[in-house]
Amino acid sequence: MMGVKKGALAVACTAMAAIALPATAAARTQTVWAGGPPGFQKTMHKAYSAEALDFFPHTVTVNVGDTISWRGMSIGFHSIDIPAKGGSDLPLILPTGAKASGLNDFAGNPFWFNGQPVLGFNPQLGAPLGGKTYNGTSRVDSGLPVGPPTPFNIKFLKPGVYHYFCDVHYDMQGTIVVLPKSKPTPSGAQNAVTVTLQTARDLKVAKRLDKTRIHGSRVSLGVAGKDNVEVLAMFPSTLHVKTGTTVSFAMSPLTGETHTATFGPAGYLKPLADSFNGPIPSPTAIYPSSPPGTPLTLNPASHGNGFANTGALDEDVTTPLPPGAKITFTKPGTYHYQCLIHPFMRGTVVVTG
Repeated sequence: MMGVKKGALAVACTAMAAIALPATAAARTQTVWAGGPPGFQKTMHKAYSAEALDFFPHTVTVNVGDTISWRGMSIGFHSIDIPAKGGSDLPLILPTGAKASGLNDFAGNPFWFNGQPVLGFNPQLGAPLGGKTYNGTSRVDSGLPVGPPTPFNIKFLKPGVYHYFCDVHYDMQGTIVVLPKSKPTPSGAQNAVTVTLQTARDLKVAKRLDKTRIHGSRVSLGVAGKDNVEVLAMFPSTLHVKTGTTVSFAMSPLTGETHTATFGPAGYLKPLADSFNGPIPSPTAIYPSSPPGTPLTLNPASHGNGFANTGALDEDVTTPLPPGAKITFTKPGTYHYQCLIHPFMRGTVVVTG
């Protein structure tokens, strides 16, 4: 019996090795999901208003001559940016060369940022860059996911380890390992198992983050945790303070997102939020409503309609955007606000005398 067991074990091990180290004679295509498979992304958003700023699998290993097919970019609005080996991602926002002008608040008073640069989405990201192959010497980029969802397919021609990025989310990156044709690489089935484990891990992280509690006169614009998992919500969703309180609105330290905290009537805020769907967001949406260094204050008559905006905030050290802002509430009232970039992120500050 012992001999039979040893023989069976040897056969099983040989079969497992064949699965783990598949033949690589024919070129293959491996799928990578930006933000995770569609079902996972849907579950994350529905259950926790969450996202995973990662690629699935995070590290993909292929042979020279193989193709990687990136999918799912349009679900979470991601791009695929593979710079020359050792390079960095492209900036998302750049000055357009124009200056803001003629921008007045609801009361008819000019905003302070008239004369400041108009910022817009990088025109380089308007279409794919670099062709359909990659050899480590020049960038290929999917561009922003506008139009019908389409896979981004790239054939790899040279062995190496390459790091790539999402141009939209500054903390989102993955790794590509390209091996010579003779070297074994994981099968599609093995990659699928890796993705399953990765999604299960991230769902657990999102569940924990969703229970975050913020204390004091503070609001966290989203919360971010391990493995680039983020919950896109205001924490707390409703904050109660006394008149004269200064509330801090801050980005989560581990975030890869950009948010605003913007107060005002819904009809006034909607066009500002919609401007992020075009090539040039409104300066009124991007810039804070008061000049840098000037305290932001809010009451029902601010700017003629109760408007106050922190402007765009992030934790990216490569941008001039601050990671937070403070607003002092000078009169009692119920003040509703949202993120203009992610309009479903909403909160309320209730101010009592």
